[in-house]
Amino acid sequence: GVKLFVVCDKHGSLLDLELQPANTDDRAGVLPMLPRLAALGFESDLLGDSGFKGAPFATAALEHDIHVSISPGGTWDGRFLPNGIRWVVERLFAWLSRYRRLNIVYDRAADLFAGHIWIAMISIISRRIAAQTQVP
Repeated sequence: GVKLFVVCDKHGSLLDLELQPANTDDRAGVLPMLPRLAALGFESDLLGDSGFKGAPFATAALEHDIHVSISPGGTWDGRFLPNGIRWVVERLFAWLSRYRRLNIVYDRAADLFAGHIWIAMISIISRRIAAQTQVP
């Protein structure tokens, strides 16, 4: 299987993605994205869930001037608590799930699957721009 790691801005626009084997630890899967995010000029806090806790990951992020902020998670009965704007990543995954081509990984090469994700993101952003420019 494949695990998809994404970083998006506060509007849900995809900034970077990383595809790793499904058994990859969250912190290890995001490490290759840190230098790319720094090269893009990423300057705010990197928000994440409890899968990104730990001093080694925070130290690796600080080497690229990226600060990690971990949200506290859900309630004791398992309900999701939106904290800050971390839910935007979940919304991005919901938008991507509308594209049937992305629900099952048919491609043997990771770069082909990543290309389909970028094409879907272009479609999503294009529709958002078109909706904003329509005259009522």
